[in-house]
Amino acid sequence: MKKIYKLLICVLVLTMITGCSQATSKRNAKEIIEDMILYYGTYESKSKDKVNDLLEELEDVDSSKAKQWDEIMKYWQTNHEKLEINNDVLPDGLDKSDKLCIVVLGYQLNDDGTMQDELIGRLKVALDSANKYPNAYVACTGGGTAKDNSNVTEADQMAQWLIDNGLNKDRLIIENKSSSTVENAKFTYNILRKKYQDIDKIAIVTSDYHIERGSLLYKAQLVLSAAKNNDKSIQIVSNAAYQAHKDSEPFLWQAGGLCEILGDVKLANKIYDEKYTKPKL
Repeated sequence: MKKIYKLLICVLVLTMITGCSQATSKRNAKEIIEDMILYYGTYESKSKDKVNDLLEELEDVDSSKAKQWDEIMKYWQTNHEKLEINNDVLPDGLDKSDKLCIVVLGYQLNDDGTMQDELIGRLKVALDSANKYPNAYVACTGGGTAKDNSNVTEADQMAQWLIDNGLNKDRLIIENKSSSTVENAKFTYNILRKKYQDIDKIAIVTSDYHIERGSLLYKAQLVLSAAKNNDKSIQIVSNAAYQAHKDSEPFLWQAGGLCEILGDVKLANKIYDEKYTKPKL
């Protein structure tokens, strides 16, 4: 009988130890960050309290990442709720020195490698903005997207158009390897930090429906890249939009882009396809 009691006590103790261990075990930073992205991407402003709780959880796990993602999440919320889009040209009051870079996001080329009207529209906005801020650099972003012409890239076509229309080629920065907005942001940052270290501000130029997502993904990439390289962060100070007169992009795509930046492409694709598991609020 005593042996049975001892055995039961041992089982009880082991159960308690295991239970305590499970209760106190911490999730890793990536899991917490993905939760934040999914909650805000799914429920928007209704999830603010939950996002704040997750930031506190992240602080206990990795205070450095918590600081970075606190900045990103606050920007995301403000960007979504209060973003002002400037149509046709950058607004007054920006830095007039060469510390400003106007970043023009590319757009799918025609099959033969020529530019679609929407991309030319973005370039016209960029050119007017560059003329307004004559000391600013102009970065053209986008890789090879022409189905039947592998010899051209969005960025190279964009740069040539700007030169043909009067922009000094010495002001141009070309990023011609990217295949997505996420890569636009990553590769642009790398070029700026390696070759143009005095640039500390950027203004985004793209189509009106793309400003919100493009700005967010650039912000996230700039914050995370600066932290990774122990470098100063480049700030997004404004935007200018080509009026494409298209429907807005799905809000969830912003969450998908952030998951791509985080390195979880599988989850990002589920979000884009709306096949992800929605968290419970």
